[in-house]
Amino acid sequence: MGHRKRKTGDRHGRVKPSVELEGSEDPDQIQMGDLEIVCGGDGDPLMQETEHLDPTRIVSDELYEGQMGVATSFPSRVKRKSLHRVTRLTTVAGGMTFTSLRSVHRAWIIRVGGDPGDTVIFDTKTKKVIHGPTLNSTKWCPVLTTMGDKVYALCKTLCWFTDPDFPPWFEVLDLSKAKVVIVDDRSHLEGCSWIELPHPPCFPWKITPFVYTMLPVVLITSYVVVDTYILVSFNQLWGTYAFDTNSVEWHKIDTKGLPFVGRATPHGSLFLGLSEGNGSINAYCISVTTTDNDRAPNLSITMLPVKYMDNEIDAGPCFFSLEDGCFCSFSFSLDKCSWTLHPKKLELFPKETHLNLRTYQTENLSSLEVPEETLLAVKPKIAVHSHWE
Repeated sequence: MGHRKRKTGDRHGRVKPSVELEGSEDPDQIQMGDLEIVCGGDGDPLMQETEHLDPTRIVSDELYEGQMGVATSFPSRVKRKSLHRVTRLTTVAGGMTFTSLRSVHRAWIIRVGGDPGDTVIFDTKTKKVIHGPTLNSTKWCPVLTTMGDKVYALCKTLCWFTDPDFPPWFEVLDLSKAKVVIVDDRSHLEGCSWIELPHPPCFPWKITPFVYTMLPVVLITSYVVVDTYILVSFNQLWGTYAFDTNSVEWHKIDTKGLPFVGRATPHGSLFLGLSEGNGSINAYCISVTTTDNDRAPNLSITMLPVKYMDNEIDAGPCFFSLEDGCFCSFSFSLDKCSWTLHPKKLELFPKETHLNLRTYQTENLSSLEVPEETLLAVKPKIAVHSHWE
C-alpha cells in the first residue's frame, strides 16, 4: 500500500481545547531522567486533595504549599516547593506526547503528536519556545523516545485508512545538525526533518482485500529504552520486539510481552514500571545482549520487590526518575462539576482539571548503582517512601 498523505482529523470527534504548558522554575527538575507526558487519554480518579487548574493550563501560575494542602505520611521529611511559570506554550491538547532530551548540546522538552502533528520544543536553558518540523504522518499520542540527539516517534495505534496514525508508522528526527533560526521573534529549526523508519515486522502490512474488511485493533501496551534498543510489546500475542538504533533493524527478542504497562523509566541501574495487576510500581533489571554467533539480541528481565515504607500507593499513569534516588508521579483527572456545553458545537467539555503530584525517595540508594550481576545475585528489596506532595 502507498504512503500518500490523507486528510487529518480527530478520530474521537472530541473538542480539542488549546492549553498553555508551564514548567518548574528549576530546569534540573526536567533535565534529570526521562520525562514523558501523554495528553488526550481518560483521567484517573481524584486522589486526595488536588489543585484546580485554569481551563487553558496544565499547571497554574503558582502552587503554594497552602494551596496544595496534601497530607503526607512523613511530616518531618516534607519538602514544600512552589512552582512558578517559566513560559507559555499555546498548543492543542489532544493527542500530544511530551518527552525530554538531554545531550551535550541541549536540554529540551519536546512535544510531538496530535493534529496537525507538528513539533514544539521548549529550551530549558534559554526559556524559549522553538517550532520544529511536522511529522510525515499525524500520530495520536505516539510512543515518543529519545536517544542522543535523535527523537523517535512510533504510532501507539494503527490506522490503514486516514490520519491520524496512517503510515509511515515510525519516524525519527535527527537534531544533531539542527540550527535554531529566529524570524520575526519566532524561533524555528532548520537542517532537520522527520524521516521514515521501518515499522515492526509484526504490523499487518501486505493484507488481502478480505482481511482489509476486518483489520485487527493494534495497540502498543508497553515499551522501554535499553542501551541502544527500543523495546515494545502489543495487545496482540506478538511477543516483544526490539529496534536496534544502530543497525536500524527490528528483532523479535521474546515470545512474551513486557511485564509492565506503559513506559518503564530508568532509575539508576534499574527500571521502574507500573504493574499489570494492581498498578503499583515495580523495579526491573532489564538487559539486552548480543553474541557473535547470534545475530538477534537476547532479552533478560528480572523483577525486584519494592517495599513501601507507608501504605502501597497507586503511582498514577505518569512518572519519571529524578536525581538522588527520587522519582516523581503525577496524574490528571477531569472535574465532574465543571463540565460546560460548548456554545457552537453543542458538546460538553471540562473547564477544570485536577492534578495530583507526589515524589518518592528510594531508601537504599546503593542498590541503584551496583552492577547488574550483583543485583541479580542479591535481589535486594527496593525501599520507597513518600517524599513530598
